[in-house]
Amino acid sequence: MPPLVISFFTDHCVPDSVGNALMTAGHDVTRLRDVMDTKSADPVIAVACAQSGHVLVSHDPDFRRIARDLRITQRQYHNSLHRIQLRCPEPRGAERIREALSLIEFEWGLVQPNRPMVIEITDVAIRVCR
Repeated sequence: MPPLVISFFTDHCVPDSVGNALMTAGHDVTRLRDVMDTKSADPVIAVACAQSGHVLVSHDPDFRRIARDLRITQRQYHNSLHRIQLRCPEPRGAERIREALSLIEFEWGLVQPNRPMVIEITDVAIRVCR
């Protein structure tokens, strides 16, 4: 069986060390600054990730509300916004991503059509939102 490769999209507020940790683990990483204006509105970023199938990695807590407002987390909508919400201090982001990686990969394997994967990572906990 070929290795699982997940396409991640890191928001402008995510340190490069987080993207580097994901790439080192064999995943694809697109950084916001490489494909969009860093001042792009959050709803534009959310829709772009939903349409492309990327997992959005962000420290910005607004994406939960944005996904709800844009209806990109509901089953009947064609696209889903897959998110990893980092709620830990930025310097610990890469470490916490590495610690959560096996869970992230497991959850990605369970993703059903039109059901978003949402994982919140704090300094002391990892929460899967189903």
